[in-house]
Amino acid sequence: MLDRDAIAGLHDLTGRVAVVTGGSRGIGLAVAHALAAQGAKVVVSSRKAEACDEAVAAIRTAGGEALSVPGHAGDLDDLERLAATTVAEYGGIDVLVNNAANPVAQPIGEITPEAFAKSFEVNVRGPLFLFQACLEHLLASDHAAVVNVVSAGAFLQTPGGSLYGAGKAALLHFTGSMAAEYATRGIRVNALAPGPTDTTMVRNTGEEGAASMARSTRMRRLADADEMVGAVLYLASDASSFMTGQCLTVDGGLVPAR
Repeated sequence: MLDRDAIAGLHDLTGRVAVVTGGSRGIGLAVAHALAAQGAKVVVSSRKAEACDEAVAAIRTAGGEALSVPGHAGDLDDLERLAATTVAEYGGIDVLVNNAANPVAQPIGEITPEAFAKSFEVNVRGPLFLFQACLEHLLASDHAAVVNVVSAGAFLQTPGGSLYGAGKAALLHFTGSMAAEYATRGIRVNALAPGPTDTTMVRNTGEEGAASMARSTRMRRLADADEMVGAVLYLASDASSFMTGQCLTVDGGLVPAR
């Protein structure tokens, strides 16, 4: 039986190395701070170098250890560089949080090849190829855990939102496939499906758009980014040691309400 100290230590990530894409703001930033607070060495990646540097500075000020590696989640060379830089600095990779996303929205009938490519490069291709870039190091870890951040939108059909929803649904499928292929080799792969969250992506839909999203949940509000932290810590840590190929939906009741 677990005693109090063992239970408290289930979420302890001391000595582990975690990579977080889209880690400079929103859910990714909250997760990066939380992983560092639990003892992980955190690599923050997003497109803007200044934003990554600011996130890392804040983590270090709070007493955590972090590294900034800017890069575009849709650029395969950047993904390879992210994995290589992480290993060169910290010696390995234990946790991968694929959080970066592209919110491109066009209605069916008006979807352009350019928009399709832009959406799927970040939302599907990026997480898959970053996983592959990190794979040999995850295989070498005793605590390998991957968290693919999808969306409650993967389970819904929203006019104008098919690009985003289809990409997240594809990533959810890859989550199960990654889990199936590597379960016996020590890598756990799970997904988080957030509902409407008070992030830049949601605020960019405008005041009425954000309000509409809030009303669509049974809790009638947007989530705070920090409300996703508990689920990610669970999936990334030994607390979920017998869990793989699953998706935690943290959506305020959005999907059940539909």
